[in-house]
Amino acid sequence: MTGRQQLCRLVADKPETRDWSVMGGVVEKPVQVPAPAPAPAPTAAATVVVERALAAHPGVLEAAVVPAGDGVGVLVVLDEMSTALEVREDLRASLLAAGLEAEPAVLPVVRLPAPPLGTFEELTAEVAEPADSAGSGAAEVSRYEPPSAGPEADLAGRLAGFLGLPRVGALDDFVELGGDSLVAVAFLHAVQEAYAVPLGVVELFTAGTVRGIARLLAARPAAAPQVA
Repeated sequence: MTGRQQLCRLVADKPETRDWSVMGGVVEKPVQVPAPAPAPAPTAAATVVVERALAAHPGVLEAAVVPAGDGVGVLVVLDEMSTALEVREDLRASLLAAGLEAEPAVLPVVRLPAPPLGTFEELTAEVAEPADSAGSGAAEVSRYEPPSAGPEADLAGRLAGFLGLPRVGALDDFVELGGDSLVAVAFLHAVQEAYAVPLGVVELFTAGTVRGIARLLAARPAAAPQVA
């Protein structure tokens, strides 16, 4: 038996080397491509920051922080004057102040579910209730969605400026953001100047969100943006 045959026999006899190859008398182990690393879960530091911010928030009566697939999931029982959007942005500000980039998602509930708690996605599905007699609707989770490029981004920037907010999401509700009739009039005047399309206050409150307003503009032939 030649040296090459002996080497091949040695490789074949060892279970841990059966996937190796012999090239020119040299044993080569196949390159192992590492599997993609899973998305990092919210760190313990983020959870601590969120829990402290919730405890200090005057409008949060009860709260629970749970694992979420893409950020920090929070269930809250709120008083009548607070909104999930307000809590979400307060939590984000606390996380940024601590040097953390995690995005919180907030689900308001009437009461916290009994432990053990599952993931945020599981809990969202569990508390979903029928929206009306015609069917069921998903629970109203307050989750930030960036506005898309173009009119959405422009409108979101303008609205954030009028409201004195660092950002406005595409699906954030105008009223929950703190908008009132005075802000609505000023904002709509700016929109009319930029897009040459008149919109009424009732239309703004009905549309509710930046995405809704952008769709109103897009549905009108005269909606020709005059923004850079």
